[in-house]
Amino acid sequence: MNTIIRELELVHIIGLDRGNQQWRQKALCAGHPQPDAWFAPPRFAAHHQALALCQRCPVRRECLEDAVECRVTEGIRGGLTSEEIGKRITFRQDRPDFARIRAVLLGQRIPLTDPEKRVTVRVAQMVGIPWEVWSPALGIGYKAALKRRRHADRELAIIPEHERGEESALADELRQMIADSMAVAA
Repeated sequence: MNTIIRELELVHIIGLDRGNQQWRQKALCAGHPQPDAWFAPPRFAAHHQALALCQRCPVRRECLEDAVECRVTEGIRGGLTSEEIGKRITFRQDRPDFARIRAVLLGQRIPLTDPEKRVTVRVAQMVGIPWEVWSPALGIGYKAALKRRRHADRELAIIPEHERGEESALADELRQMIADSMAVAA
């Protein structure tokens, strides 16, 4: 408990006041006898024990939000590993142009930024658009498309639905367009 208070005092002194941090007192890790477990390499049992405890924590959401907001990528926070937190941070930083992504998913060949490419593949996975439609715009072949699809599946499992608002809206729009075109064809 004293560690939490000292950390909050330090945060306030250096100007990183993050608002109400009372949730930290309810964290299962607060006062844990082995705090280093949250920073242990994945190959150690302590890492897996800390991750399991963290995933059951009643303040998991607040902890994860704090980690992402403060760009903390060391250790386990909010039930996720440092790698998964890093992906969340990257996801929030990248602001893709959804009009360009939509155009690519409708078959146009235009250059995309790396964040736009990642979103394109995620939306394609959500809708079920074949790789042959979006891979030419990314300038990749079959093997690279498979790799990107696997990566997109992992990202979709990590990034919560409420943080994929624009992606989900585009996926819904494309699904509706596909359904409408199938109805007209029938």
